[in-house]
Amino acid sequence: MIFYTYDYLHTSQNTWQYARIVITCVLVLAFLLFLIQYWRHRFDIKYKDLSIIFGTLLLLILGMQYNDFSNIQNSIKQSGQMTTVVKAVARQLKVSKQDISVNSTTPNDNVLVKTPKGFFRVDYNTDGSQFVLEQVILHDSDAVKVEGEK
Repeated sequence: MIFYTYDYLHTSQNTWQYARIVITCVLVLAFLLFLIQYWRHRFDIKYKDLSIIFGTLLLLILGMQYNDFSNIQNSIKQSGQMTTVVKAVARQLKVSKQDISVNSTTPNDNVLVKTPKGFFRVDYNTDGSQFVLEQVILHDSDAVKVEGEK
């Protein structure tokens, strides 16, 4: 069973988005460079072909980003909700939020929390605005792996 620390949840929200932005910027710069080279050397077809290739790649990447935009926004929102849950659990149990890890990156009915005081199950109310902690005992607690642990 894999658990995720607060730091992992907090930093994993932005990593992929930054990579996408960098890739898009590189494609835009390459497209503009080849387009300018084509305008300077009108009779050299290779710059025209390269600008068409990079323009097509740019449109493809932008199309994929537009398609994934709602999924990314939803993922960031849910990951942010989990960091809020971790903070609330830390406050309720009077432990540091860095000592807490959860087994899910999205809020759901089967969230387990690993703390120095033991394992807890998070039971949400019907609208998901409040929760209750119930201490549980795992049969195989040795198989727990924590992602983001220092």
